[in-house]
Amino acid sequence: MKIKTVLGVGLLTLTFLALFIPVSGAEKGDVQTPSFLQVKKDIFFLASDNCEGRGPLTKGLDLAADYISQQFKAAGLKPLGKDGSYFQPFSISGAKLDEKPRLVIKSSNLQVDPQLKNRRFKFVHRGETSVKQDKVFPLDAGKDFEALGLSQAGKANAPIVFAGFGITVDDGKKYDDYAKIDAKGKIVLVLRDAPKFKEESKVFDSNGKKKQLASLTEKILNAEKHGALAVIFVNDRDTAKDTSDSLLPFNYTALARSPGKIPALHLSRSSADELVTAVTGKSLEQTQKLIEEEMVSASANLDSITADLEIKLTRGKDVVPLKNIAGVLEGSGPLANETIVIGAHYDHLGYGGAGSLSAQKKLAIHHGADDNGSGTTGMLELVRRFSSIKNRQGRKILFMAFSGEELGLFGSAHFVNNPLIPINEIAAMVNLDMIGRLSKDTDTKKDKVLLEGTGTAEIFEPLLDKKNAESQFVFVKKKSGFGPSDHASFCEKKIPVLFFWTGVHPEYHTPLDTAERINLDGLLKVVGFVEKIVVDLTLVEKKPAFVEVKGGTSPRPAGNMPRLGIRPGYSDEKDGVLVEGVSDGDPAAKAGIKKGDRIMEISGKKVGNIETYMQIMAGEKKGTTIQVGVDRDGKKIQIPVKLD
Repeated sequence: MKIKTVLGVGLLTLTFLALFIPVSGAEKGDVQTPSFLQVKKDIFFLASDNCEGRGPLTKGLDLAADYISQQFKAAGLKPLGKDGSYFQPFSISGAKLDEKPRLVIKSSNLQVDPQLKNRRFKFVHRGETSVKQDKVFPLDAGKDFEALGLSQAGKANAPIVFAGFGITVDDGKKYDDYAKIDAKGKIVLVLRDAPKFKEESKVFDSNGKKKQLASLTEKILNAEKHGALAVIFVNDRDTAKDTSDSLLPFNYTALARSPGKIPALHLSRSSADELVTAVTGKSLEQTQKLIEEEMVSASANLDSITADLEIKLTRGKDVVPLKNIAGVLEGSGPLANETIVIGAHYDHLGYGGAGSLSAQKKLAIHHGADDNGSGTTGMLELVRRFSSIKNRQGRKILFMAFSGEELGLFGSAHFVNNPLIPINEIAAMVNLDMIGRLSKDTDTKKDKVLLEGTGTAEIFEPLLDKKNAESQFVFVKKKSGFGPSDHASFCEKKIPVLFFWTGVHPEYHTPLDTAERINLDGLLKVVGFVEKIVVDLTLVEKKPAFVEVKGGTSPRPAGNMPRLGIRPGYSDEKDGVLVEGVSDGDPAAKAGIKKGDRIMEISGKKVGNIETYMQIMAGEKKGTTIQVGVDRDGKKIQIPVKLD
């Protein structure tokens, strides 16, 4: 992953052409300023296909890092990273392949049809017209199959058994794909997702239960429970249709915690279909239809077919390399030994993963234009503005682009625990995350900005109100400095923080969060206001004293803190926490919590707002089942949720 990339002619051409694409809020008949054109260039590059959604383990993340460091260098920032660079490397938990995985299919009574030229192999029953060949069929990694990032290292050489969808409902009382087969010592072949039974309610008591059983992790654990040596996944009918039978890349699940102890692969549907059809006489399409209409398992022993597979990988605490980007603009005068940090995370979701809220199954680039191409772009604009000031007085300014934020604030946490400057020199931290969708408040019709951390220093509220006299924003303020972004890491170290953002939207964490949707005029308006705040913070004579805000707690999903996997309505000011979205496969989705629900209590404790919600969740333990009380369409519902 860590391959340095320079901008070639092709990328520069794409960036140049992007300047002529209409952008929300961009065309108002006025002459576009150099700042407007530059931020437009920045965000169209960061949210381009070339940056691949800036996901961990993508080359696009490094491409974005190189671009940001080049902007730092052009502005004359002093590098604070390793070996004189702007990069502060660190590593997080995950898995990486050590070698290409191996999968060989063997059979004693199946042969190859020589007439088929466009497929790797075709199995036919003995006795049909065929030319006898070696009955060992090696498959190509990346074409015919992929190792799953959820896999463990290991190898297996055993007969294959087809285990339908690989699910067991209510200990086999309602439905069990393992009831008719013996998977012990075998390699199981299972379909992804879950069957669409003719009468769903007779098998699944809730949609959340169905989603839980349909997950890859549950199927791996169920296969392991039944004694399987390895599991091979194949796309079900609908997934194959929606994704053109694409394989899940290893990196897609490489950052997830491995649920079991056995190897796991993903085999192309065409290959698996040939295996199942050759032995059972029914295609995967016919088999799935039978399962759904008859509501019975169609599992079968494929003892005449053996798989020989091996996956070599490394899984551990410090396996996946990431890096922060840090550059400092020196100050001058008596305050020059103190620092104001301006930060923004530059990573996003890549091609989706657990954090995606997209309804589609097909892997797609999650461009992350607002989250957080906008904050990174705003930070770069502030780099250019402050670096252009001659003989600038006051505190130095440390500009930082953090990585690993989407995974749990890992980059900012690494920095505060391994600071590149003495941490006691940091006077305040200003965080920009999702500032690209400025919109009007429905009541006042004024531009609305969400502000967090306003209570972490006494000077913040008066300063914000004073500077807002000209800008005339409507602020939604939260005093706590703990929130779902990198400022929380600084607040934990008792550093005053301010977090600026413009709120969530329907495109959040989906492939539709693109540069064309960014309100660039609004972004520049927010940046202009932040600039005024930072100017005062660099010049105020007394270093801001940190104020502990009672009731605040870190929302960070890292460490031992469990997470529900919801997108809260941060700008919502009613009691409870509005669920504006749920992450598929996470505890909330598995349990049946839906978009539009309002969480009113957890484990019998009242949830007043997002802060008390996080405080309560911080006291819960992974692996336990909690009762979540929600208000749904005026009805109060208690939903049991098992925390991962």
